[in-house]
Amino acid sequence: MSDSLRTPTSPGSAAGISLILSKDSPDAARAAFSLAATVIALGDPAAIFFTQQGIFWLSQAALSSPDLDELRGYCQEEGVRFIACSDSLAQTSLSAHDLLPGVEVAGAITFYQFARTVAVSLFI
Repeated sequence: MSDSLRTPTSPGSAAGISLILSKDSPDAARAAFSLAATVIALGDPAAIFFTQQGIFWLSQAALSSPDLDELRGYCQEEGVRFIACSDSLAQTSLSAHDLLPGVEVAGAITFYQFARTVAVSLFI
């Protein structure tokens, strides 16, 4: 990427993104995965907190399009943190064993501890 397209960050300034995905719609998932992939490609940290209906995107049996599966896989491979809301998980028929490998199951406080260290937080 051209250096002219990068926004320089000064030492000690926050960089990165935290996203909350609460919907099971493909459009919402695509937005979250695309934003996270962009940020991670720039070398900044990214995490997605999957809550409410969004938690179903972490299921190994999630039905989606091949390109969405590929984008989700890219995010995982490149180091985007996937955090499943423990309260939301308890409200579904899913268990931690039903989730994709590498997914963290944690509460909102774990997500907040990450979110407060990054520059951008979005609710999708």
